Amino acid sequence: RLLNAYAEPIQTDHDRNNVISDDDLPPPPTPSTRPATALIPKHIVYSPNAAECVNQSCPNPMDVFLLMYPPTLREITIEMSNLHSTQTKDKQLCLSLDELLTFYVIFFTSGYSTVPRRHMYWSLDSDVHNGSISDAMRRNRFDEIMASVHVVDNTKITDDPFFKVRPIFSELNQSYKVMPFQEWLSQFMSGKPIRFGYKLRSLASSSDWVESGTQCISCLAEQSQAPQGCKFLHDNLFTSLALLHEMTKRGHGSSGTMRQSRPFDVPFKPQKDFMKLPRGTSEVLTKGDKLLVRWKDNNIVTVATTMKEKYSETSVKTWNKERRAFDKVPQPKCINRYNEHMGGVDLHDLQDTISPAGLRSGGGPSLHGLNSALVNSHFFYRDVMGGAIDLLTFSWIVAQSLMQMFGTKPLSHGRRSLLAATFEDQKRYDKASHWPINMMHRFERCHHCDKRTTYACEKCKVPLHIECFKLYHGQ
Repeated sequence: RLLNAYAEPIQTDHDRNNVISDDDLPPPPTPSTRPATALIPKHIVYSPNAAECVNQSCPNPMDVFLLMYPPTLREITIEMSNLHSTQTKDKQLCLSLDELLTFYVIFFTSGYSTVPRRHMYWSLDSDVHNGSISDAMRRNRFDEIMASVHVVDNTKITDDPFFKVRPIFSELNQSYKVMPFQEWLSQFMSGKPIRFGYKLRSLASSSDWVESGTQCISCLAEQSQAPQGCKFLHDNLFTSLALLHEMTKRGHGSSGTMRQSRPFDVPFKPQKDFMKLPRGTSEVLTKGDKLLVRWKDNNIVTVATTMKEKYSETSVKTWNKERRAFDKVPQPKCINRYNEHMGGVDLHDLQDTISPAGLRSGGGPSLHGLNSALVNSHFFYRDVMGGAIDLLTFSWIVAQSLMQMFGTKPLSHGRRSLLAATFEDQKRYDKASHWPINMMHRFERCHHCDKRTTYACEKCKVPLHIECFKLYHGQ
């Protein structure tokens, strides 16, 4: 699977200094069916691929991220963003690959270096100035890209409610297939407390990396191409006897907690009677390859499984409020195994919130996809390639490496900020300790008359003629 991964990133200095002849270029790809009215700048396809990343003696975090955020998705973004700018603003955006990557890493940088307003990153004031961002892209250029970045043609809208971001998750699903499958895969619907908006359903390994998304249980298994024999875990929002039957037909084991209203016509004891039983009491029912277990804890827990296992128990420690001490109570093995392997998406979302992008764009799901690619890159770097750095350090290395490689330093800075001007004016007009000094070096332009002088104000540190001192400092 690793050998079949997308070819991906890094252009070395040697590559930059060599010109590739037309004879060395690969055959041209099949022409796209999308409208090509916008200018699409040509760019280079980078290497190494996934197998080469794994074999690196000193893996590069930037290589891994560019592997997880595939070149096909970047090409779509460049093409559709240029097209959107042409359609809506009637002018060419001329977005290039270097600018797109720089645009993305500014979002990453905003996750660990935050300011209240994004324009402060380009401010020259010492308390908020960010040299790596302001030296990588002009502020106005960043605003232009943010206003135009798209992955679809808005003139071809469909009934798909996920239409605007569908290519992002389709391409990420393909790139995530380089992640090795584990035996246990868990499903969880992130953001359930949020009552409105889109819900992103994800399939994740028990350790934390996301395998696939935007589909539901059986469709997730099909979309992720999980091999037969994988065991799927899901929460009580989706678990039903019909789902267990469908997953068995597909050759997968399935297990999940069930809501008390779901088991229809199942001869369990009434809930009121079962709640009166001692803590740790279990009730077991079997039918074919299905095992239904009800367990009394602080509340009633019901689990249905088709893992082809016999009922067994283990002991766990639970807190006794009355005795203010731990008690050992029996617990069904299937519930213990569910607690052990469930929560992969929770771990992924936890990593996603450690250093989320501080900047906010118009599309939440698209930003979620970018953060997901960064988190999965770190998991691949840590678990497959043996890297030892944490997510924050990984994000910092990726952001700084991409910025230094693809950023374009402006020839000059823009006008000074209103805050800086106000502070300098207060010092200029305070009528205290303004003394002329001889700079003892080459001529500079006087700030009042714009003629050459070797004198300056010691406090304001600006060149001034002696004759201009009173005029410059007077209000």
